[in-house]
Amino acid sequence: MALKIKWNDDRVRGATTAILLISRDRLQRGETEDLIAASLAEYRADPESYKVRKAAWAGPKELGPLTKSAHVAYYRNLCAATEALLQRMQQNKRQSNSLLELDNYLITSLRNVR
Repeated sequence: MALKIKWNDDRVRGATTAILLISRDRLQRGETEDLIAASLAEYRADPESYKVRKAAWAGPKELGPLTKSAHVAYYRNLCAATEALLQRMQQNKRQSNSLLELDNYLITSLRNVR
């Protein structure tokens, strides 16, 4: 039986939240290369470490430690693009057959945010 991850599954919201939080942390450290894919890879590699760090971080909509105007602008655009993506997924009732497929969809959909 194939795994179905529906648009309203907690794993979808969890992955998008992880993208936002880890991306913000990476931006703050100056790591901007392949940000979405790297953030998802970090989240999938060690979800327990992410949960511990998540408790100490500001909420995903907050700018947190970002100070550079380019990083602030990018992060705001990423937040808006993530919300729009979640709405599209809900409207289209998007499903994925695996976590890898979900991750690839999120990376493809968010990688062109500027």
